[in-house]
Amino acid sequence: MVAALVALGVSYASIHAELFRRSVDVPTLLGSTVDTARSALDQSGLLLVVAEDREDTATPPGQILAQRPLPGSKLHVGEPVNVVIARAPAVVKVPGVVGQLVGEARVRLEKARLTVSGVVEQPHPTLGVGMVIAQSLAEGTEVRAGTGVELKVSKGAEAITVPAVTGKSLSKARDLLTQAGLTVGQIRHASDDDRSPGVVLEQKPAASQTLGKGMPVDLVVNSD
Repeated sequence: MVAALVALGVSYASIHAELFRRSVDVPTLLGSTVDTARSALDQSGLLLVVAEDREDTATPPGQILAQRPLPGSKLHVGEPVNVVIARAPAVVKVPGVVGQLVGEARVRLEKARLTVSGVVEQPHPTLGVGMVIAQSLAEGTEVRAGTGVELKVSKGAEAITVPAVTGKSLSKARDLLTQAGLTVGQIRHASDDDRSPGVVLEQKPAASQTLGKGMPVDLVVNSD
């Protein structure tokens, strides 16, 4: 009788141990909420452990964005599955970077927990090569951390050949300079009896030299 009970006890212990060692597949938890994931693991006899919450711009807050072990892995009943929960990114203020070199602007934006989403180069009459002309988000704007800011960066002044305007009337000279993408700078008057009143006697820079777009050309005009 005693031997039978002992044998029965050994058999029960073996069955219990075998049940505890039973392996199950780890279900997919990615994109689930904590409650939904816990329910799925309970059905499999596994435990849910929230190991971390992490800022994420692509996953809605509260959803699972990572798990270990991976889906399809084998675990014994009662073992844990560690998950990472998405947290909404912090709100940060956009710094002003206009007038800075693009490398300096990139560092400043990254320190503010933002990114550079793109760099567009274009000519600029006064800002040197590599200087930031404009930014897509204004200084002081509040956005989520990780937001991209596009930068417009100077590639230097567009080179324009100065047209010849000496001997032209002031109005004609102004038109020619404007059409070329330049402006009329300082106008001085001088007297030359051999030239018609109101015509341009001198220009600076001289014709055929190059200037940046929008730069001025100074003129000397014959007095009436």
